[in-house]
Amino acid sequence: MFCTVSDVEEFLQITIPMDLRSAAESAIQRATAAIQNYCRQDIELVEDDELVLDCAGGTKVFLPELPVVSVASVVEDDETLTVSDDYKLGQHGILHRIGGYWPSGIQIIAVCYTHGHSTIPDDVVDVCMRAAARAYQAGLRASEVDGVPGVSSTGLGDYSVAFGGDSGQEGVLGASAAPILLRSERQMLNRYRI
Repeated sequence: MFCTVSDVEEFLQITIPMDLRSAAESAIQRATAAIQNYCRQDIELVEDDELVLDCAGGTKVFLPELPVVSVASVVEDDETLTVSDDYKLGQHGILHRIGGYWPSGIQIIAVCYTHGHSTIPDDVVDVCMRAAARAYQAGLRASEVDGVPGVSSTGLGDYSVAFGGDSGQEGVLGASAAPILLRSERQMLNRYRI
């Protein structure tokens, strides 16, 4: 997970009661998954990830997860290659073939590599914290109105319920209508997106 319950508490300037901590953790898990899905990246450090790649030939193969920390092994068509003699890791997760071409084929190159960030970048933590806080608050609001969407206020004496309309802002409707990631947050995450 890209942030903690303490991060959400600090952002909202509240203390989340013990009986609601699981709701906050669930909101953080959903926000983390939304970030990973949007970026098409794990983002967090994954050691010795093994994958088999298709290749269209040429001198470059692009590894799908960034940043690439290290490459442990590359096997091409059942032959283990040697770093510097057969391939080199370039910038942006590109494996360059030395003195030849990568073969063309389906699932022909097996790579074992380490990728991601050992410490989640601050801007990713910030986006996760904000998205999780919104999801947590939306859950609280939904619980208060028994899941009825669009309720903007309730009363008690002479009971009254007011329904609000769409103000045109992102994330203002009920929990089911609000996007997990706002446009501004997606813009912040674009640098991690593949």
